[in-house]
Amino acid sequence: MRTTKAVAAVLLIFLLGAATGGLIAHLVYQKRIEGVVRGGPGTMAEMILRRMDRELKLDAAQREAIQRIVQETHGEMRQIRRQFRPQMQQLLSRSEERIKQLLRPDQREVFERLLEKRRKHWDEHPDGPPLDGPPPPRT
Repeated sequence: MRTTKAVAAVLLIFLLGAATGGLIAHLVYQKRIEGVVRGGPGTMAEMILRRMDRELKLDAAQREAIQRIVQETHGEMRQIRRQFRPQMQQLLSRSEERIKQLLRPDQREVFERLLEKRRKHWDEHPDGPPLDGPPPPRT
């Protein structure tokens, strides 16, 4: 009986530790992803450069040259997003309308609030977050 309780206690402690570790990892990665999407510290360009620096062990001159390339590429990608934004907005608008037709009235209200929240975010970032897709449409 004592052995069974001891094994159960060890197993419980192990499972709780694994669950806690998984939750902490999830929260850390979620925070990092939010930082990238919002374009704050830790933007995609910075993450790319840090990873290249870590993996390739870049010297100072390489790091500086690669940083310029990444920044130039980022600017070009923003221009492309601006160019295609109207088409993407139309596509997303059609998709949203199709989704609304499938929702109950109570779900539709929640969906509208979610869309409005996203639109507000995109209004604050008209070029979109770094290295991310186009903003949602205005309906």
